[in-house]
Amino acid sequence: MTKIKLITDASYATAWNRVVTHPLQTWEWGEIRQKTGNQILRLALVNDQDQIQQAFLFTLHSLPWGKQIINYAKGPFLPEAVWQYLKEHYHQTVLLVKLEPEVFIEEAGKYQLPIYKQHWQDNGLDFYLSKSPVFARHTFILDLEPNEAKLLSLMKSKTRYNINLARRKGVVIKDETSDPAAFSIFFKLYQQTIKRQNYLGHSQKYHQTVWEIMKQAGVAKILTAYYQNEPLSSYTLFFYKNTAYYLYGGSSSRHKEVMASNLLMWEALLLAKKQGMKYFDLWGALEKNYSPNHPWAGFHRFKEGYGGLHQAYLPTLDVVFDPIGYWFFSLLWPLRIKILELIRRFF
Repeated sequence: MTKIKLITDASYATAWNRVVTHPLQTWEWGEIRQKTGNQILRLALVNDQDQIQQAFLFTLHSLPWGKQIINYAKGPFLPEAVWQYLKEHYHQTVLLVKLEPEVFIEEAGKYQLPIYKQHWQDNGLDFYLSKSPVFARHTFILDLEPNEAKLLSLMKSKTRYNINLARRKGVVIKDETSDPAAFSIFFKLYQQTIKRQNYLGHSQKYHQTVWEIMKQAGVAKILTAYYQNEPLSSYTLFFYKNTAYYLYGGSSSRHKEVMASNLLMWEALLLAKKQGMKYFDLWGALEKNYSPNHPWAGFHRFKEGYGGLHQAYLPTLDVVFDPIGYWFFSLLWPLRIKILELIRRFF
């Protein structure tokens, strides 16, 4: 028999990480979210010997009128026992539970599942297709099992050309995970990128917390591309269980002609393969028939060039505990998006 248990004691950390399969569900990720200003909730299914069988990390986000949103991302779909716990303990205080599980439903663009409606009920829960996703609906997953020659052959010809061009130009890739200056170099390039591309990135405190905690856990790495001793591109990568993840990146606007980012990504793939990773998640993509004017179009084309499988996650779902509050939230969310767009444009 298993039962739901609220986990607060750090002595469970090792057992917790043994059962979770994604870095954003690890014990350390919960510590990061707490240190960067969020409340967290750790629930586990335990057996009669108090051994963790499944683990579920949630973050809680306060709204101005007193309610909260519970976010759940990158874990398995929640079992009934977890829903019972959430309804019992949070039904009065929570507006909705936002679900973004690590569940692939199809190869992106292959077909569209017809079963998802805008709203449906199941086992006493109100499900809505969310209009406020946190994570991208699609991604590229690369299989690292083939040899290097085969991996190169699966890429688009332009990507292969750019990799070779960067090598000829003398771009050098360094694994700077152990270098005390690695984070500073990465973050300067990251800041240049968010300013150049006009989007709201995470703060230095957030990135430094992620780096320090996940590096100590043996999960995070920083790789940087140099040209004539000048850093041009830098990535924060996660290596967890059998999968590597391209999490954050930054680049300079200088010397674009040497294609440093193309070689950096290739060397990241090779490092992941060398360290026994079976897959590489490029972390976010557009739908198959995307608009070339989309702000992410350049990112998408860059990632597409490496030949991975373009996949779709289960759509973001809102499980609503407060229908009237959710109605107001649905009206206010587009206004929030407009305000953020104005901030990005003018500040």
